[in-house]
Amino acid sequence: MAPLLGTLLAIVLGCLGLLHLIWAAGIAFPFPNEQSLARSIVGRRGITRLPSRASVALLGALLICGACAAVIMGHYAAAFPALKLLLVPVGLFLSAIFLLRGLVGILPAFERAAPEQPYLSLNRRLYSPLCALIGVGFLALTFSLPNWAWHFSRIFG
Repeated sequence: MAPLLGTLLAIVLGCLGLLHLIWAAGIAFPFPNEQSLARSIVGRRGITRLPSRASVALLGALLICGACAAVIMGHYAAAFPALKLLLVPVGLFLSAIFLLRGLVGILPAFERAAPEQPYLSLNRRLYSPLCALIGVGFLALTFSLPNWAWHFSRIFG
């Protein structure tokens, strides 16, 4: 189960990371222009351009790092003894980040801060649920690690 879940998470996160890197390069794919792209993925009131290209590229790189973590957690946890102690905290951290984004994204305060359409409807239907699913996936991967409970007890007590 863990190898399949790790692969699925890696594919999703890798594709999302690549898409962010494409946007950071100035390509508005799959949208017709930068304003449409910004209104669809950022959603702040009156937005006409993306945030800085560096921040979009950083997010893309972080998503690709998350994909690498998913592959390692799903396939090679036993092959990297040096990473053994890091896998549980990394898995819990990534799970928390994605679960929080998924949950915060549906709060009314978040929706008031980013009311632009089509972002608002995309966030409700796609972005927030996908983030929550990715968070649950990382939580499941973390719990599937060998001896995860032992590592968990070392982290918290």
